[in-house]
Amino acid sequence: MLFVFAALGITLLIIPDKTNHSFTSMDKIKPSHSDIAQAIKTKYDRELDNLADYKASHYAARIYRISGVTAYLHYNLQDLRNMKDKAEQLLHVAQNNNEVKYSRTKASKWSAKATDQSARIRAELRLKSLDIAPSLPYYLSSLSLLRRSLEYRICYHPFDQLKKQVLAHDYTHSLSDPFLIKAWAAQLANVVLWIKQLGGKDYSDVFLGALQAVYPDDQDSLLNIQQYENKIYGLTHMILAASQYYQYHINRDDFAEIFEYFDNNIDTIISRAKADVVAEVGIAYLLASEHDNPALEKTKQNIAQQYDETYHMIPSIDGTFDISTGAHRNILAIMLLSSPQQLYPGPWLGDIVDDTQLPQGMNNCKLS
Repeated sequence: MLFVFAALGITLLIIPDKTNHSFTSMDKIKPSHSDIAQAIKTKYDRELDNLADYKASHYAARIYRISGVTAYLHYNLQDLRNMKDKAEQLLHVAQNNNEVKYSRTKASKWSAKATDQSARIRAELRLKSLDIAPSLPYYLSSLSLLRRSLEYRICYHPFDQLKKQVLAHDYTHSLSDPFLIKAWAAQLANVVLWIKQLGGKDYSDVFLGALQAVYPDDQDSLLNIQQYENKIYGLTHMILAASQYYQYHINRDDFAEIFEYFDNNIDTIISRAKADVVAEVGIAYLLASEHDNPALEKTKQNIAQQYDETYHMIPSIDGTFDISTGAHRNILAIMLLSSPQQLYPGPWLGDIVDDTQLPQGMNNCKLS
């Protein structure tokens, strides 16, 4: 299938690609944004089977949403099979009142995953945050699973049970506590939108008011790098989650204050934030269909400048090129630099695959 990137005036074939598109030092012309997007994609297509199931599914869903190509969907079906077991585990945890124990067990792995100083600070903050919201990781895991079931449009009785249990929880304190916001801004933004999309309460005003109180715009210069990035992540995730993660375009007017902040501070964001954050800001403009916005072009140029022609990747802030830990950053780079104008909702697995391919007990969930 051919996918047209009209913003760049070129045509890009987006299919699983195992060939090596390399740019040698002899090339006189720097690779275009679309060339870089294709080269990174080629790299990850080749390595996709080496990623953990969740990361492979994460990549597959995002490539589908910017291309409509279904060739990757077996990774999403594997995610669905894993979700079946996970939903039953999460329900068992709740039935035995073990949400806190589950959360502590999950938290014990955070420090080991921290790859840089900012990540280590974040891990420490999140560990301390369990003193305030000891079961938060349990609810984050549950909401993430339910969000994916909604995106796949798959119904399953344990999903319904988990949804009822999760939506009955009151999130007001978690979404407004200053310390929790300092530790979890992006994840809390996700919670706000996921609960709303699942038919629960709208906590948008609660969270955004608290975020602004914790991080007043006139005090950005007082924030360290971790806190500054945490603030920007909180803002971008309000937009990304509202789009159901690159499935739908959004209306700028619905996020006027956030976009105004990006417009006024784009140079500072680019100078202070890592590639993941810069790319998310740029993608926010794409989701608002502002392809000619100067701020978007600045984010593209910044990410393109970080591209390494030897490894065909955007490296981490400390210069490493790990395929797994770099997956989020490089998927964002693919989306930003390819700049799709059309988005493809889903993948709605129940509509795409044969019913016999769905795990037992699951079925196509037609939305009213």
